[in-house]
Amino acid sequence: MRSPAPNHPLSWPVQAWLSFILAAIFAPGLVMLLVANAPAPVPVALVGGPILAVALLGAGVLAAAVSRRFWIGFALALLAGVGLIQFARALGMPPLPHPFSTGMAVIVSSFGFAAMGALLGRAAPATGWRTAAFAIAAMAAILAIAAAWPGTLPDVLLALVPAHWASVAIQTALTGTGTRLASSALFALGGTGAAALLARWLWSRKWPLWLVVAAWLALSALVWQRPAPPMPKADLAIAPAPSGPIAPIAAAPPDAATQSAIDRVQRQIAEWPAVSDPDLAQRARNLLLIAAVPDLYDTEPLQSHLPALVAAELEARLPADQRAAILAAIAADPSAGSVAARETLPKLGLPANVGDEAPVRNRMGLYAARFAAE
Repeated sequence: MRSPAPNHPLSWPVQAWLSFILAAIFAPGLVMLLVANAPAPVPVALVGGPILAVALLGAGVLAAAVSRRFWIGFALALLAGVGLIQFARALGMPPLPHPFSTGMAVIVSSFGFAAMGALLGRAAPATGWRTAAFAIAAMAAILAIAAAWPGTLPDVLLALVPAHWASVAIQTALTGTGTRLASSALFALGGTGAAALLARWLWSRKWPLWLVVAAWLALSALVWQRPAPPMPKADLAIAPAPSGPIAPIAAAPPDAATQSAIDRVQRQIAEWPAVSDPDLAQRARNLLLIAAVPDLYDTEPLQSHLPALVAAELEARLPADQRAAILAAIAADPSAGSVAARETLPKLGLPANVGDEAPVRNRMGLYAARFAAE
């Protein structure tokens, strides 16, 4: 029996679905596995935004373009997102600090990408998936460059890339304040997806494509004018002194979104068992972790505003006549006591820390030294 010619009508769906499996499942999962098992491993949560964004992009755009059904792309993108989050948890990623915000970022991203794929499938039923595969590869390359070499790509270029919108929205939910600081990115994803679905519905007319282009450019301008926080990076080295970006304490007041996040942390501290430890020194260590862990993960703008909250809590929860001595003792010997409370920080809406204790103990000691000197 003769094999079908390359242009046989049944050949392109098979190729497209294989591309979907590669882009949405195999490649992101492999990257996550390599990150978690590298010689100098980076916490998976710190690269979760770009990896999940590429997976949702591959699942949503390719599946919808191949099937020409929005709901198939949307459902498979959600499935890819949930599956990769569970895989990350199996690789040691701590519990999500903002489950609702993470879910919202995944849902909106899936919606936007599936809508774009459905439009491609409507515009070019047999070849739209090839355009989708090329766009996915290009955006994945941009995200990889932005993650590996921060500041290399201009902000105006990143503001034009929907995958970057999804990346920062998901990353802010994984290691930052939730999605409020990335609201412009989520709005852009949802708006572009809605425009794509409208254009798909009106495709028989002459102007729908221009509607999508106009919406994309307008929403890109919004993201450029209201950027999300910078992507975090692990700073796990042992710092010799609290200078420069190490153990930062902000001098200016926080913006409204950051202040809202700080207020939420403060409310949740009251219900955090670690602040009621009967051992005063251990209680102080637990409070210092609130500043130390975000500092390790470079989660600005929250990172430099949390120390003021920690200082206030130390003042309120330690006897005034013992506070300076307790902090001085922690600064002198940060290896003493326990840092187990670092794994329960998601209860405060903050990223957890697992693995080697030395970096977080080092940061804990630096903050103790700064607070003891004040």
